[in-house]
Order: sequence, then structure tokens, then C-alpha cells
Amino acid sequence: DPIDDTIRQRRALMSQADAFEAVHVPTTLDLLEPARDRFRYQEAFVLQTILALRRKAMAASDATARPGSDDGLARAIEQRLPFALTEGQQNAVAEIRGDLARPAPMQRLLHGEVGAGKTLVALLAMATVVDSGGQAVLLAPTEVLAAQHHASISALLGELAEAGTLLGGSTGTQVVLLTGSASAASRREALLKIVSGEAGIVVGTHALLNEAVQFADLGLVVVDEQHRFGVEQRAA
Repeated sequence: DPIDDTIRQRRALMSQADAFEAVHVPTTLDLLEPARDRFRYQEAFVLQTILALRRKAMAASDATARPGSDDGLARAIEQRLPFALTEGQQNAVAEIRGDLARPAPMQRLLHGEVGAGKTLVALLAMATVVDSGGQAVLLAPTEVLAAQHHASISALLGELAEAGTLLGGSTGTQVVLLTGSASAASRREALLKIVSGEAGIVVGTHALLNEAVQFADLGLVVVDEQHRFGVEQRAA
């Protein structure tokens, strides 16, 4: 029985043996629902225990802290916005930056309605990593969505996405797009900017999971609509 006596008594749960008997050969129908409740609780209990152990192991792993800076790309992006961040966006950004500043891996789910500003929050998180000398990836499930993200991020950044060119200033980075249908020339150019670290923000599809894609210093992966990726892709 995976649930010990202390928890069973506190939750007024049947033992596993009694619950099996009540489900398969109940002496009275009144026993069925308590038995089902016992197995519902057991399923949730085991799952949450596994997740807690994984979180504990992850917290004990080493990672490079990415604290960002007060006057870098993230700050420049906020100053470019024609509106102020909502309270919810500010809270999400603050929590994510707190996680990034720790020397342990971050695993966080950003949830919000359509139009709530999830992409902007993700962009500010990616900019924080860039300000810390690392690179960030935005992984999308389709080429159409990846192209939309690349266009919207490039538009938000403006000249901040032109670092290293005549149009770019002292603060900024480069944003590249990599998908499976990219031409050989554009693919080579993107791969060179990624491996050299010239591209601080990389947007693409599962094509980014190819072993040929090498990063200078990958610090953050943002997965958009992760439920649309396969199990092996998510593991990669």
C-alpha cells in the first residue's frame, strides 16, 4: 500500500486491500464510492510524490545563474513598449527572473488567456538571459507559428534586434529563425550566428532539436504549446 497509516487515518481512507475488495466484491453499494475515493486519492498522491521528487532532484542540479542587468536589453525593451506592463505580467516577469538568478535549473509553466501577453513575458525572460551573456530559444510547434513569433519579436525589438550591424546600437542582439523548410543558404547563416553566439534569441520549430544545431551558451528554452510536441521531442 503506497499510502501509510498516518495519511490514511488523516484522510479517512480505506486500506488498499479493503478498497480492492469493495470495488470488486462489495458487500454493500455504500462501499463503492469510498473505495473509488481511495483510488482517486492514491493516483493523485503517487503522481504528486513523483513530481515532488523530480523537482527536488532538479533543484539539486547545477545551472548557470542568469540574473540579467539593470540597463541591458530587457530594460531597453520595456522602455520601447507603448504601454505599461499589467500587474500580472510584472509578477510573472519578477518570479521568472528570480528563478533565472538562482544556480539551479528553472522549470516553469506560464499560463494565460489569448492576448494576456505571454509572448512578451517570455521575451523579457529571454532578454534577461541575453543580458547575462547567454542565448535563448523560442520553440514553436509549426513553421507558421515560428514565423509569427519571429516577426512579432523582431518588430518589438526594432533596432535592438540589429546588434552588430550599422542599424544596431550598443544594446541589443540578433534574432534568427530556423525551420525545416529554410533554404540551404539561410540555414547556414542561421547556424553560424547560433554557434558563434551572435544570435542571442533563436526562434524555430523542432528543426532546432537537430544535433547539427550547436549553441555558444544556451541558457533558456521557451516551449510554446508544448502539448503539441511529441514525447521524444519534449525530452530532447
